[in-house]
Amino acid sequence: MELSHLIIDAIWRPSFVLKYQELQDHLQPSTGRVGPASWDSSFLNPRNRVETLDTTSSRWRVDGATICGTCLYTIPLDLLPNLPPLGISLYISDQTEYTAALRQSLDACTGVPLRDGNAISRLGLARHLCRALDHHCAQNVQFLEQYLNLPFGSKLIFEDITPDVADMRLDVERDYHVETNMRTFQSLQRMWPDIAPELWPPILDLNSLRLVRQLNEAVMLVETAGQELAIFKSATSSLHHTYHELRFLLTCPPHPHVMPRPLAVVTKRSLFGGKHGIVGFLLKYFPSGSLRDILPARQRAGTLSSSIKLRWCRQVASALAHVHKTGAFYSDLRPDNVLLDCEENAVLCDFEQRGNWYEWCAPEVLYRQYAENIRARLPDRVINSPYDRLLRGYAQVHSLSTSACYTSAENPLETRNRAWYALPPTAREKAAVYTLGLFIYSVFEGLSNVCRNVANQFPIEPEVEFPTFQKTPQAIMGLIQDCTADTPDWQSARLQSEQSRIVRMNGLVYPEAQIDLERDTHATFETVMDALLRFWSVELARAEKFLDSPEWETGDFGANRPSLREVVNALEQLGKPKRMDQE
Repeated sequence: MELSHLIIDAIWRPSFVLKYQELQDHLQPSTGRVGPASWDSSFLNPRNRVETLDTTSSRWRVDGATICGTCLYTIPLDLLPNLPPLGISLYISDQTEYTAALRQSLDACTGVPLRDGNAISRLGLARHLCRALDHHCAQNVQFLEQYLNLPFGSKLIFEDITPDVADMRLDVERDYHVETNMRTFQSLQRMWPDIAPELWPPILDLNSLRLVRQLNEAVMLVETAGQELAIFKSATSSLHHTYHELRFLLTCPPHPHVMPRPLAVVTKRSLFGGKHGIVGFLLKYFPSGSLRDILPARQRAGTLSSSIKLRWCRQVASALAHVHKTGAFYSDLRPDNVLLDCEENAVLCDFEQRGNWYEWCAPEVLYRQYAENIRARLPDRVINSPYDRLLRGYAQVHSLSTSACYTSAENPLETRNRAWYALPPTAREKAAVYTLGLFIYSVFEGLSNVCRNVANQFPIEPEVEFPTFQKTPQAIMGLIQDCTADTPDWQSARLQSEQSRIVRMNGLVYPEAQIDLERDTHATFETVMDALLRFWSVELARAEKFLDSPEWETGDFGANRPSLREVVNALEQLGKPKRMDQE
């Protein structure tokens, strides 16, 4: 089955059990989205062919994409090098809305899981969109001037993707959400009275920054007025997370392996009302990048020694222990959130507190996330839902904190990441230890992720998956098993779900045991859909069974896992001479 944003959004989450029929109806044979293409949508029909994808003379650039390839970071080259980081992205329709010929010629489905900006920019779709933007600019010579006057976080929208760029109408959505919800510097100071005035960094105006490249949805590489490179951090979809990270970095005591304090807060004059609000902040730039790509590349090159792996694990464990000692917690640990400095030391970043991907979550977090996803999908006041017990059970709150940032019982940050915030503080540490164990596994196996992921494809995909060990020394293996204790039997769980687990192969998905199915047939579609339904039904049954565990009643999760400090001490002991297995 071909991938699209709609399909990934459905199959990646347990609410698939509720979307099953909806997806069946949307992709039914009469729509032509599944099965052999008719002549009207065939690649052989000249009417459906893209004339050229040559962008040699294009005045636009694609830096990357998010939301499964339907939101792209498109940069107008004629406004460089003086373009401020305006957070303007290009949105397009779901890939299932294109004809089969367009999906094929534009690599539309192949690009859905890509997370590497360079790979995305080479897609036929990216080049086609650049040509469409060129055409629009030629038709509207004032467009770039209008572009500079859009509110921060506005959207460019191509509703229809067609073979002829002249037929693609560009809509501009002036989005005032960010600018109307910005808080002024003074209001944040009043809201956070515990931060002394002298601890605040200097204020910079957004227009004093120059965009170099957009790295992801919330991260842009910029140049300051002093021609220094820095990271501009601003979550256009949620200022709550931007402000949370700013507050954390301003209040967290310095640590060599935690992202340093912000270099500046960045303000912008709102185009609606004229207030000067904080739209983001500047952070130190680490040009080496994250461990996500460094680990597998250096593992393949043979330049990743056990001593380097151990040092990075020890440094990240020390950073986590430091964060938890302050009374905070960190829920987002993955290789892509660990940077390397110029001396090859690990630095923990990204403190937005959005929560982690399913494969990185301890069961006490994972299963509540399942319930939250089901609850968000069900209509209000549903009676006799087959998941009533699951929803009622996970509605129980063990300990929901009240942040100093807000006065309500549950702030928007907690609502987005309820599975972590609802844990008692001691259980949060044990959940962090579980994730740390998986991180140590990824480091010693040299992996970009703990397992292959249906929705995210990295430049070098994992060659093994947890809990399979190939390169990890015995002593480290024991520590990883201690950190991930009190979990389901992973080996038998995988064997039990092998027939229904879905795997991604480029832009297609198949049941793990049936990757030789014929492409784009109704029979394959039905097989994939049925396998997904079985997989998520089994997962939700496990989540419901977890409610019967004694840990759920008491909230004493991960009792058999070590503390963060114990993990740090164990890693330090393993680093002493003759304690590590030789390579």
